[in-house]
Order: sequence, then structure tokens, then C-alpha cells
Amino acid sequence: MTQDTLPVQPLTDRARRLAMLALLSVSLGAGLMIGVTMPLLSMLLELRGTDTVLIGLNAAMSTFAILLTGPFLPRAIRRYGTLPVMYLSIVFGIAVLLAMPVFTSLPAWFVLRFALGISVGVAWIASEAWLNAIVTDRNRGKMLGLYVTCFAGGFALGPVIVGLVGLDGPVPFLIGAAILGASALPLPLARHALPPVPSHAAGNIGRLMLLAPTIMLAAAVSGLSDATVFALLPVYALRVGFAPETAVLLLSTFLAGNLALQVPLGWLADRMNRRLLLAICGAAGVLGPLAFWLALDTILIWPLLFAWGGVVMGIYTIGLCMLAERFDTATLPGANAAFVMLYSLGSMSGPALGGGAMTLWDPHGMLVFGALASLLFLLIVLGRAWVRNRSD
Repeated sequence: MTQDTLPVQPLTDRARRLAMLALLSVSLGAGLMIGVTMPLLSMLLELRGTDTVLIGLNAAMSTFAILLTGPFLPRAIRRYGTLPVMYLSIVFGIAVLLAMPVFTSLPAWFVLRFALGISVGVAWIASEAWLNAIVTDRNRGKMLGLYVTCFAGGFALGPVIVGLVGLDGPVPFLIGAAILGASALPLPLARHALPPVPSHAAGNIGRLMLLAPTIMLAAAVSGLSDATVFALLPVYALRVGFAPETAVLLLSTFLAGNLALQVPLGWLADRMNRRLLLAICGAAGVLGPLAFWLALDTILIWPLLFAWGGVVMGIYTIGLCMLAERFDTATLPGANAAFVMLYSLGSMSGPALGGGAMTLWDPHGMLVFGALASLLFLLIVLGRAWVRNRSD
């Protein structure tokens, strides 16, 4: 019998708060691991003279690992329990980080980057599903908004840490391992608020797309939009004449919106129709890049980027809230795994498709691609809402 199969007791407010604190810490740690390792490994490979195609393929290994691991996670949690699986994933991630400065060949880093993706993916999916299972409907949106803020904050702080500690020797890897270990320290506080054991249902993307197409598409579009902007906004800014320093500030402004607006959007999700709010966030994905394009020669680009970055990230936050509405706590881990897998799939495809669009229409194709992807999503959200209203 795993610890998750023990009889479920009503959660006390104290147990719920402690569990939330622990899971927010894990979210921050997972985001930091992505934020630290992505620029660190890419820059180290570049300094070694590695071909850029190989650098890109190496960076994709973590996402590939999440896609392959996701369907098996609910089964592992069912067999071994949520806490043991999370402990194991974090210890595994620490071991991988410590191995990276020892085994430095390119083939070794492909294997280790894949292994690190497994660690981060398990921590990300399990903590997200766990939090969604124990929060109440009264504050679900606010808490999930805070969770997404912690994850995105870790992602944004990662490059700052790399810049402070530098690239030399094992130090950045040791710091990364220490951060990952520290993020797990509060986990024992969550032992009195374990989520219900997942059912046998795994995160089959095709089946879940049929069951909840709007929610699952929200994950894919969110990943596609975020990754496209992260990868290509600085390139776009350089091509339209901004200085390199300003190009970086533009991306930082977009990321600042990501961080600042998730809790307010989550608060709104607790107080209004979530499908309507999801449609509003989708509309921001359509209007944001077009308004930014039109405002390029004005000071309005800064508040527009901030608002665009924050509201379009809300697609992920609101989608998470709706995920718990659509699936019960027993099937939520599998659904959450599929949700993260689709976000990862969008993240993998977005920069390549956006780059192709930029090649076809240099440089504005990237913005048009992002707007069209969000428009398609918005039309699906509105169409599904219309069908639901007609059937009521």
C-alpha cells in the first residue's frame, strides 16, 4: 500500500496552507532549473564551437523527455505514491546536475539533458496536479496564478543567476543542484495533504483532446506563444532597428507581464466565467502582437508588451483552473500530464514555425504567426461556447 492509498481525511486549513507552500517552492525550483540550464548549457556548447543545430537539438532534449515521460507518471504515482516519486525525481535531477561537469562530451550531454528533463517534468507535472487537487474552488484561480508566477519567476531568474556566477568550472552546476535541493526542503510539510490516488487513466493526449478540446488546446497555444516570443522577440527587435540592449529589455518587459498578472487573472477566474476570461486572454494573443507592431515607433510598446505578456500567459493559468473543473481528482494527474505535454509540444514547435514565418515575411511574419495561432484558438473557444449555449 502506498502512502497515497491511505484513507483520505478532510484537510485542515493548516495542512492545506503548508502543502501550498511546499508546492510553490517546488514550482520555483523547477522553473529555476529550466532558467539556469537553458542558457548555461547553450552558452557552454557555443564556446566549444558546437554547431548551432546541435545546440538547438540538445536544448530540445528536456522537452522531448517531458513528452515521453508524461504518460507514465500517473502510473508511477499510483504505484509508489506522490511524495516518493517527487523525492526521487529531485534527487535524480541533483545527480544529473553533478554529473554534467564530469561527463562533458556532447553525446553525454544529450543523455544528461534528457535525464534532467525527466526530473524537471516529474516535479512540474506532479506538483501542479497536486496543488490543483487540494485548493478549493473559492481560491483556485488565485493559487494557480501564484503557482504559475513562481514557475515563470524561476524561469526568468535563471539567466540572472548564470550571469552572476559565470560559466567557469563546476560552480554553476553545484549552485543549480543546491537550488533544486533547497526547493524540495519544504516538501515534508505537505505530507498531511496528499492528493487522492490517480486512477489507471493515463495522460493519453488524443483521448483527452476529445474530452476537453478547449482546455488542452489552451496548453498547446500557451506553450507555442510563450516559446515563440522568448526565442524570437529579441531577433525581431534587432531586425526592426533596436539596439541589442533594448531588444533584451523588450523581452524582459514581456516576462515582467508574465509574472505580474497571473495572480490578478487568477483572482478574476474565481469571480467570473472562466470560459469568457479564457476568450479574453486568447483575444490578447491576437491583438497584442498586432498592437505592438503598430506601436513600434512609440513609447506605447512598453505597456503593450507588459499587458500582452501577462494576459496571454493567462491562457495557461485559466486552462489549469478549468482542468480541475473538467476532471475529478482521481483522473487529474493524467489530465495534468497531458496538459503539460501539450504545452511542451507547443514550446517545441512555436520557435520553428515562427522562424519559418519570419523567413517568409521578414521580420513581421513572427508577429502575424502568433496572432493567427491565437485567432484560431479564440475562434475554437467561442465556437465551443456557442455550441454549449445552444445545447443548454
